[in-house]
Amino acid sequence: MLQIYLKAENMKYKRSLFQKLAIVIPVVLILTSMVFMYIGMGLGGFSSVMVCNWSMPIAALSVVFMCHLVNNKEKKHQYRTLYSLPIDLKKTFVSKTILIAGNLLVISLVLAIVTIICECILSGFADAVRLAGCHILGYCLLWVSLLWQIPFCLFLEQKTGFVASMIINLFASAASGLFLYLTPLFWIFPYSWPARFMVTVFGVLTNGLLAEPGSRLILNRGESLLLVLLSLFAAFALTAFYSRWYERQVYRK
Repeated sequence: MLQIYLKAENMKYKRSLFQKLAIVIPVVLILTSMVFMYIGMGLGGFSSVMVCNWSMPIAALSVVFMCHLVNNKEKKHQYRTLYSLPIDLKKTFVSKTILIAGNLLVISLVLAIVTIICECILSGFADAVRLAGCHILGYCLLWVSLLWQIPFCLFLEQKTGFVASMIINLFASAASGLFLYLTPLFWIFPYSWPARFMVTVFGVLTNGLLAEPGSRLILNRGESLLLVLLSLFAAFALTAFYSRWYERQVYRK
């Protein structure tokens, strides 16, 4: 049954800005990284600037923007597309979450491919092939660490509006990326998880510099696995919680 809801949600955004973000966001990141390199702030190299800009704050802002596009589709029609149909609102919310997660995964894979191509151009084919698996794994782990934000931002954007949710997400992402990820508090503050994965897999600090080998910020395999499980648990738990909220808040006329 959920497959039907996914197809319905996917059809709503066919050939829309929502789907085009898979190209727009990587292009923005490439241009931003080139600017950083030009002004001398890309001290760790192009790939380091790219992943740093993605982890903080563009990924968090992208999630909010995608949630806004999804919510705005229903708001524009004053939820008549939901009221007039005999549908399960919980499954509708879950399908929206999965749709955004899928689009975010596509963006992450595109960024990984772009990074590999850039490494091939800048460092040579041999180095690019050697690091290809690391780049793909790293961006996939960053994607996992962002999943919990999708149900939360669907709720936050609907309750507070686009501008307020953008400011809240940006502030929380910046605070965690600058301070909290450096402390043991990162375990209980999910906004810190992308930054910690970035240091562990890419060896890049949030200021764009390379982390020292053996840094205390680099997670071991056990800690990395635990963080993956925490990220997945948070995503499933928040999706289940806010799908119930969505069912209660969006009333039928």
